[in-house]
Amino acid sequence: MYRSGEPEHSHRKFYAWLGGIVIVILAGLFALGHFLKSDNHIGNTPAVVVTKISYDTTKLTTFDEKLFSIKLPIDWKPIVHNDVPAPTLGWQGSVGDNKNRWLEIYIDTNVGTFAVNRALHIQAHQNTINVLGSVSDNCTTFTGMSNTQGHGGVLAKWQGIDFLCDTGNYERDVVGTTSPDGLNNATLTGTSGPHHFFFVYTDNSASPDYSLFTNAIKSFRLK
Repeated sequence: MYRSGEPEHSHRKFYAWLGGIVIVILAGLFALGHFLKSDNHIGNTPAVVVTKISYDTTKLTTFDEKLFSIKLPIDWKPIVHNDVPAPTLGWQGSVGDNKNRWLEIYIDTNVGTFAVNRALHIQAHQNTINVLGSVSDNCTTFTGMSNTQGHGGVLAKWQGIDFLCDTGNYERDVVGTTSPDGLNNATLTGTSGPHHFFFVYTDNSASPDYSLFTNAIKSFRLK
């Protein structure tokens, strides 16, 4: 209350002083919290990045030989196997399942006793080859024979064409070409004259792919 002759108390000075104290306290608390705060920061766990390495089996390369050319998957390389009889030429895959696949060609070689587990019917057309149908089932399923003793070569037929069924090694996966030209023989004619061919494909992979064989046969060109 105001009284005459007494000095007036300043409420404004009191509130200003009180406000200053509050500001100082708040500033001190902020500074203390900043220094006590950990510098470590754990962010969200990054997503797992999975890189899949694959190869394109549709990419082909052409092997240009003296008598012929043939197209095979790009990872296939020339090989030499100690087979009897010895093939003229051979190739094998080098990547993935192709490591367990190979193709061998016999040229002008007597392979009349060569027995296989599956057959592919082909027909020579001048210097090219027509593939007729698909690779057969294991020949023991339609010859009605199974012999686990020795190397059994039993005469069989696939799509009306003779071939030798390897009943002695029926668990293998060896495919041979059959042709009306004769047992284990397809006769093609090029500029160098007629030549006799027998194609053998072996697939020991967990998932056999016979399309590699049929596509290679279709690409074959005798010079």
